[in-house]
Amino acid sequence: MEKTLTRDDQRVIIAENGGRQENVLNILLALQGAGSGYIDEATSALVADELDMSETKVYEIATFYSMLQTKPTARFRLEICNSTPCHFCKADEVAEWLGDELGVGLGETTADGMFCYGFTSCVGACEIGPVIKVGDAVYGDLTQAKVRELLAQLRG
Repeated sequence: MEKTLTRDDQRVIIAENGGRQENVLNILLALQGAGSGYIDEATSALVADELDMSETKVYEIATFYSMLQTKPTARFRLEICNSTPCHFCKADEVAEWLGDELGVGLGETTADGMFCYGFTSCVGACEIGPVIKVGDAVYGDLTQAKVRELLAQLRG
C-alpha cells in the first residue's frame, strides 16, 4: 500500500494539482495519498520550494488539518464520527470496543502496524450512526459484533 515517490514524481503531482499556493492543501493531500501516507519533512520542503512558500507555512498547514499526517501511521485509520448525533448514538462505546479488540488506546497504532483509531468530525452519515470511516468507506449502525466483523474483513 505504501509507495515511495521520487522527487520528479512529486513535482508531477504538484503540477497536476495546480502548482500554486492556493492549491497547497490539495497538493499535500494528493502527495500523501500517492506516496507513503504522510507528509515527511523532505516532501514539505519540496512543496515549499515549488510553491515559493516558507517551510514553516507548509508545516503549519500539514499539522493543522486532521486529514494530513506528518508521521507514519497505520495501514487502516479507523475514524469514529463524534458529531453530536453519533455521540448520542454511542460513539464512545465504539471507541471502547475498538480498544478492547485492538489492545491499544486512542491514537495508538497496533504492534503489527495495521490499525489505529480516533475520533473525527461529522462524516455526513448521521442517519446510520454510530459510524466508522476507513478511507472513503463509511460503516454504520455499529454494534460490537459489527466492529469485530469489520476488523476481520480489513485483516483479510
